[in-house]
Amino acid sequence: MLLSYCVGIISFTSIIRSYKLIGAGFFWLMNSIAFGLSALAFVADTNLLVALISLITFGVLLLSILNRSKVKDESDHVTIVLSLITIAPYLVYSFNTAQDTKVDLIWLEVLRSISGAALLGGVTTAMLLGHWYLVQPGLSRKPIADMCMAVLVALTVNTLLWFTKPSMFSVFTGSISDGWGGTLGYMWAGSVVTTFVLMVAASKALKEKSYSAVMATTGLLYLAILVANGVELIPRAIFS
Repeated sequence: MLLSYCVGIISFTSIIRSYKLIGAGFFWLMNSIAFGLSALAFVADTNLLVALISLITFGVLLLSILNRSKVKDESDHVTIVLSLITIAPYLVYSFNTAQDTKVDLIWLEVLRSISGAALLGGVTTAMLLGHWYLVQPGLSRKPIADMCMAVLVALTVNTLLWFTKPSMFSVFTGSISDGWGGTLGYMWAGSVVTTFVLMVAASKALKEKSYSAVMATTGLLYLAILVANGVELIPRAIFS
């Protein structure tokens, strides 16, 4: 979960960097968070792949600080490429983890990991980006609008993947026990629906002309983070 957050955040931060609209401080913040998450992931699992991801995120943070003058003048391709390199060891780590669980469809587990990273990282990046509009009041709403749309896509894909056998259907039918008489299954369904509604509401709020609309979107994204964790965490807890 920590790695999913880390890789999702650093990937979406790279996309935001390509807009060439946002000040350097935002990237210091996001890359610091990504590095912190990767460091915690290494504490949880002292794996060489996790160590590599942590090292890369530290390098991205360092480059972000050193190249602060370039952020609004050019997209800083070196930092973007280095950021996206984290995806490779993450995929290998996900593949190895799927093998350890002895599941039949290893690539299904890997795809679930990728979509989970996009969901968790996307909604967190969008929420923190919403706060940055207080620092840059004249900032275009396109970056946060695109982030909201990306989260909706990630949520849809992630949900469909958890409905692929072995799936959450088995929890609803009772053939796989969640240990709580099906309660966790219904909590997951509630998390999916609530996340979807909150993200749609967040996107709609951005269409209002007043500046407070961005703050309303940020508040909705706060709530979306809470339930989006349930979308990814609950089925992993059940299938573990």
